[in-house]
Amino acid sequence: MPTERFELRIPLKKLLIGLVLTVVPISIAGLYSLTHSQASLEKMIGAHFRTIAEHASAEISQFIHDRVTSVGTLAFDPVIQDAAKAANRSYQGIGERAAATRIEQTEKAWNTPAANAMVERILSSPASRLLRRYRDLDRRFLRMTVTDEKGAVIAATHKSLDYYQADEEYWQAIYAQGRGAINLTDILYDDVTKSHYIGVGVPIVEEGSNRFIGTIDALLEVSAVFPIVNRPQLGLSSRTLLVKEDGTVISGPQINLAMKLKSDEHAAVNDALAPIGPRASGYAVSHLKAGGTHLIGFADTGLKKDYGNLGWMVLVAQEASEAFAPIRMVSRMLSFMALVGLVTVVFLAVYFSLHRKREYTDIAAVAHPPRPASG
Repeated sequence: MPTERFELRIPLKKLLIGLVLTVVPISIAGLYSLTHSQASLEKMIGAHFRTIAEHASAEISQFIHDRVTSVGTLAFDPVIQDAAKAANRSYQGIGERAAATRIEQTEKAWNTPAANAMVERILSSPASRLLRRYRDLDRRFLRMTVTDEKGAVIAATHKSLDYYQADEEYWQAIYAQGRGAINLTDILYDDVTKSHYIGVGVPIVEEGSNRFIGTIDALLEVSAVFPIVNRPQLGLSSRTLLVKEDGTVISGPQINLAMKLKSDEHAAVNDALAPIGPRASGYAVSHLKAGGTHLIGFADTGLKKDYGNLGWMVLVAQEASEAFAPIRMVSRMLSFMALVGLVTVVFLAVYFSLHRKREYTDIAAVAHPPRPASG
């Protein structure tokens, strides 16, 4: 028994019309959506880089604020308060000139054997013992020094280079013309100890009256924040940097402050933000002088608002080709499929136009049309 075969015949013209009405709009809509979705995905990845920078900068800011609070707490400790008041009482009744003369004489003898007994008395005082105990509990504090209201050393964890501190810029910043102010120095690098440190200065004010009675200054090791900076690992070409306000790199992959290197990423971010002004955080896609386009997320630590010398910023950078690689691969594949659809339709249209059947008119019939029948 013969088997019947089912055949579906679709005229090429109808097929072509169907493809034009379906494939072409879908392909065009796909390319349009792809363009906008790619921009949205790039914004999302940029926002991710910004968030990483914000988290790192927040941890660094918290670290600094916590250390300042610790020094401020020490300034209100009864032992420190009593030491400052006792030292200030020693100036009563002798006049400013006599007090200045006494301090000057002690300063001249400070680094000679004649001052050894005085240095020993200062370093063994209850206030000095309190400072050393505190330093032993938190080794990030390298050295701590307490002065009276005139700038003379009255307690310390070590013997300072000078007895008189009031002629130093840092002390005048803490003194603030008698008002008292918290002062943090710019970050410094000690090549001998390989330490990165800042000076944290806090005024000692009399409880109740808030009268300035002395200062407490601590050298704070800040390399503890570097693991925070180096923690994010986004890819082979990524790197996270902590930079100063002028772009000098404080910490980064195989970079330290002693190298005095300027960050290309910092300059690129400043150039990108120039038309719209400074921002606390964000991201930019910029071409670096060293070569290559990079995605750079950035976040200001916000420390400059409270401590003018600490205009620090965190930068998270990666080559754009690597950062956007996941979405670009998918985008290219979808673009290729859309273009294949359009090319197929065009090819079929051309093929149809070249191979469609043409109707021919009989030339002889046109030349000799039939005569009408006679009546």
